[in-house]
Amino acid sequence: MSYRPFTSILAKDMNEFVTYKHAQGDEYDSGQRVLWYFDNFLLKNGYDRPDLTHDILARYAAAQRHLSKNTQYGRLAVSRVFARWLSRLIPGSAIIEDIAVKRPALPRYYLYSSDEIMAIIQAARQVKGDQMGSCLATLIGLLYATGLRIGEALALNVDDIDLAMGRLTVKRGKLGKARNVVLSATTVVALGKYLDFRFERRPTGKEAPIFINRHGKRLKYECVSQAFRSILRSRKIGVGALLAPRLHDLRHTYACDCLRKWYAEGVDVNARLPILATAMGHVHINNTQLYLHVTAQLLQVAADRFHETFNNNCKGKNQ
Repeated sequence: MSYRPFTSILAKDMNEFVTYKHAQGDEYDSGQRVLWYFDNFLLKNGYDRPDLTHDILARYAAAQRHLSKNTQYGRLAVSRVFARWLSRLIPGSAIIEDIAVKRPALPRYYLYSSDEIMAIIQAARQVKGDQMGSCLATLIGLLYATGLRIGEALALNVDDIDLAMGRLTVKRGKLGKARNVVLSATTVVALGKYLDFRFERRPTGKEAPIFINRHGKRLKYECVSQAFRSILRSRKIGVGALLAPRLHDLRHTYACDCLRKWYAEGVDVNARLPILATAMGHVHINNTQLYLHVTAQLLQVAADRFHETFNNNCKGKNQ
């Protein structure tokens, strides 16, 4: 995946820091994107020192105050890790001792309804340019149907899709972990139609990217994110919501829909959680549980099951 290059006085150090994170087994996609904001801040402010000062770190923190608390925290957290790493190379280089802003206690997620998902995919198909519309619609549908991270989906190559076996391969997920993801029958059909369309365009070959832009290059996160936000605005999805919907929330919705479906089927949810954890690329099941938010729909399913069990027990006693 392509990223905006670092261009400040600390660009070389930032590149080495990202390389260090990769060597640790961390894909560091989101971290690299977030660190760019700090790099851009240094460049715009004419910062010319080879180390960091407490003043420049404080000014960067102040410059983020117009953003949401979650965004502020995310940017400062990445900068803090980088500052600590740099201080090991340059003794005396300042570090961020504590992040003043705190994340809101409320979980950061938005769960899409089935109707909203369909509206988003339909709107994506109408994006200007037949190629981009088909590409975006298929990508969004795949994210919702599989729970893939956006970085994992954009990194897929032609050779990673096996429609005959009904699966795709994530060669390098978070922490460098590879995994196979089983595809539903409807997802196989949708992917097959897109691939027929995709193979008419360049580049071709096993190592060619699945999702491409108008110029045949691998689709970038920034392009997808911008188009997705535009679609949400055009369809008025999330208007009035406490937390604005995000692209990543398709992953949350996938996990919660799996849970809701299992409850409705009456299966042992606890026994299925390891399967879900593997599908989502989580090393620890605790990471998966963060996605399993209680929804009104899930509560209704649980209530229906309770009343059904209660009524059956009462009938049994009365017979």
